[in-house]
Amino acid sequence: MRILIVTPMLPYPPTWGFVTRVYQFVRLLATRHSVTLLSFATDDDRAHIDALRDICTAVHTVPPPVAKDAKRVAQLASMFSTVSYQWRSHQSEQMQRTLDTLSREQAFDVIQIESSQLGCLRYDPRAALVVDEHNIEYELLYRTYLTERSLVRRVYNFVEYKKFRREETSMWRQATGVVTTSVREAEMIRDLVPEHPVTCVPNAVDVDYFTPSAQPIDPNALVFTGLMKYRPNVDAAVYFVREVLPQLLAVRPTLVFYIVGGGPPEEVLRLAGPNVVVTGTVPDVRPYVHKAAVFVVPLRMGGGTRLKVLEGLSMRKAMVSTSLGCEGIDVKDGEHLLIADSEQALANAVLRVLDDAALADRLATAGRELVDRQYRWDRVVRDLEAFYEVLLGRPRAATP
Repeated sequence: MRILIVTPMLPYPPTWGFVTRVYQFVRLLATRHSVTLLSFATDDDRAHIDALRDICTAVHTVPPPVAKDAKRVAQLASMFSTVSYQWRSHQSEQMQRTLDTLSREQAFDVIQIESSQLGCLRYDPRAALVVDEHNIEYELLYRTYLTERSLVRRVYNFVEYKKFRREETSMWRQATGVVTTSVREAEMIRDLVPEHPVTCVPNAVDVDYFTPSAQPIDPNALVFTGLMKYRPNVDAAVYFVREVLPQLLAVRPTLVFYIVGGGPPEEVLRLAGPNVVVTGTVPDVRPYVHKAAVFVVPLRMGGGTRLKVLEGLSMRKAMVSTSLGCEGIDVKDGEHLLIADSEQALANAVLRVLDDAALADRLATAGRELVDRQYRWDRVVRDLEAFYEVLLGRPRAATP
């Protein structure tokens, strides 16, 4: 098959959830098909572009339509527009011209866009258009609205939710098929667009990279990983330090909570202290995870499924998560991890794991077995290819 993958950011290096999923799709599909990648990228990405060219048939990039330092101004302007910031921030004449040129030069069998925000662009109707939904974005916006304490952020997210719900649903109707990361989200989309094919291709993990270790565990170490400029991760880190950690320190005053991930804003950096370490960008998250006695996932907002959960389970770590943190992954409370949703319940669950070595070992073993059985990238990409075959058997638009 000739596949064009369009993504809002360069999928390399694969150091956090969104880009890891896209990178693994590109890498594995390219072993069996002709894969062309089209992405927004900056001049600083040159080495990363070269790395992707070693994998793909071709890589094309255009500059991002909104500069980082202009984001807040663009978000404010979007409040007075009928179009959401989610779409406005991805509108690009240069990206559209490149898309049109690529479609004239060759006929792609499949065009896969990474998230519905790219629905603001026009695509060749001869190709099967696949939307890979990393989250149902309007649901993420609504959950953020419900959780945020800042009035300005609450208003912004509610307005964005109302506008993007309409746009995202419209994108699903235009697509030939939609891919989600969880069965729950697939069912939500089927309810709204029952006439369109939808399938779940879950997030997965490189089980040969995220492996268990013989490194000694620090009984006083807790860890949370993720891209720290991503709002749900910021909220989770702040929430855990302010609401949960004090309860833990009252019982175990020597505990240290490691917040591991790049781009922490000032709100997270201010959390650092004797019992909190904010690492910022690290070359490898695994040493921090290996030494932790408990991997915590205290998320209160977000969508899709969290790769950090699969990575922690793959590394055979005892885990405590909120229901939302492990949402969409086939885990069971008390079998693969402990699930808790209030401050007190989270603290109690962490203490249970710290105090019961047999429980910690049982959870860690079951978690790794689950990942081995269900969440390997090579397996899920085969499911994606099978979905392509179904879509290519459906009637498509005539050549324009």
